[in-house]
Amino acid sequence: MSRIKLSDFSGTDDRARFAAALDYMKEHSGTTLFVEPGEYTITSKRARDAQQSVMNGDFGANPEPVMFNPKYEYDRGLDFAGHCGSRVEAYGVTLMIDGFMEPISVRDCRDVEICGLTVDHVRKPYTKGIITSYRQDGDAGYISVELCAPITPRTPYPRSVVYNFTTGRFDIPAWIGEMTLSDPCHAEFRCDAKMESSVGNELYLWHTFHSRPVVLIETAENTVLRDLTVHSAPGMGITAQQAKDILIERLRIIPSVGEHMSTNTDATHFASCRGKLRLDGCEFDGQGDDSINVHTYYYTADEYDGAKVRLSIKAPTGTHAQALDYPLAGDTLELTEKATLNPVGKYRVLSVTPDFEEYCCHVELDRELPDDMEGYFLADRDELPELEFVNCRARNHFARSILIKCRRALVENCEVSDVFDSAVKIAAEAGWHEGISSADVTVRRCRFINCARWSKLCGGIQVFMDCSDRTALSHGLVTIEDNIIDCPEAEHAIIVENTRQARLARNKTNSHGDGTVIGEGVELI
Repeated sequence: MSRIKLSDFSGTDDRARFAAALDYMKEHSGTTLFVEPGEYTITSKRARDAQQSVMNGDFGANPEPVMFNPKYEYDRGLDFAGHCGSRVEAYGVTLMIDGFMEPISVRDCRDVEICGLTVDHVRKPYTKGIITSYRQDGDAGYISVELCAPITPRTPYPRSVVYNFTTGRFDIPAWIGEMTLSDPCHAEFRCDAKMESSVGNELYLWHTFHSRPVVLIETAENTVLRDLTVHSAPGMGITAQQAKDILIERLRIIPSVGEHMSTNTDATHFASCRGKLRLDGCEFDGQGDDSINVHTYYYTADEYDGAKVRLSIKAPTGTHAQALDYPLAGDTLELTEKATLNPVGKYRVLSVTPDFEEYCCHVELDRELPDDMEGYFLADRDELPELEFVNCRARNHFARSILIKCRRALVENCEVSDVFDSAVKIAAEAGWHEGISSADVTVRRCRFINCARWSKLCGGIQVFMDCSDRTALSHGLVTIEDNIIDCPEAEHAIIVENTRQARLARNKTNSHGDGTVIGEGVELI
């Protein structure tokens, strides 16, 4: 195995130097790149223009529909396409991203390992401000905010949250309305009357929801990420799609010093992956959505004739990589009732023709489909990894923390605190077209503290199916044992529904209502 240094390569800027080194590695399989400690700026004109367009309001009040679609053009920073056996050692290295791009692309490659990188943005993809005063005018409240970075009168802020220094966590989101700027760094916002107590705390304004992730892992095999830190992102931290065998150790998606927000949406998101997915010793804090979401997609049969079918994904925002998702020849597709999300039939894929232009695929199956597919999805049960999420910590972020939509998963020795919804949800979701029902999921020796602060329903572990028929027993075995769940703001600590079998043992719970709720038809073993 050869070893090179970044300083051996020249270029017009840091991005060009990395590109030159990566080009060499692509041609010399098994090369290790040593990156000297320091700060490197990764940028391009398109990336800077994209961020400026967002801040100027050129993409509207919610930039997501413009920036998060397959036709949107963007630049990449470090691109590992075509690599085999490449390794990057970058301890003490910070990539400062200037603009909106995809900083690290691990795609169409195998046996890539990246160690030690930290990623942040020159201009954060959000704006922080200090709430300096509050005033009441009739039924409306108004907060004055001293902003830490300039914005314009047209800068979008589709979501906001207040960080409370007294509690050390985000307050439950309050409504933020019209903005009036006295200068680029001083604003007044119409708000809820209850925000009077927010004076002295920090207001965070998102400027995007989904956009390109910091790290994309796509159609890659045997990817290893160790000791990576992500401080900010205009979208997700890590997004993977149609990748096989991923190991992530000691990942930290956390705010930078002096900040209390990290990524704008999910910390990590894994769609239609295969093999083993293991996250060990990772830390998540201050992100705008889930810590982890693992799922395949529910396909919709747009056109079908016997055993031939045209498949597409009707998820509200498309795939999270904004790349075409399609089964492989030899895969098994499950015919799934939309009402129950129960699999009721199996089909083997004989051939697949992806249509990248129309964002769909044409599939031939080993037998004919039902005459009427209106009430069914098709789901690829082979595009699901076996998940191990162990020794991880998450705190103070939106939505769920650990979201499981795969057949087999282990959540062990983890701690989750102060998140807005349940610490763990085991649930296929018809609305998001994300599945699939589980077969064998274990949650053990975990500690969940003060979760479900917004939803108020279940602070610990909730097992259910997000579909129209809530009586369906679609999940297999769920094991919940030796957990400590202290969630006094939530109605329940554990809810188990839509499950054929459950094993619960030695859990200690504290909640506002019944600690554990077992749904009708669930067999306790």
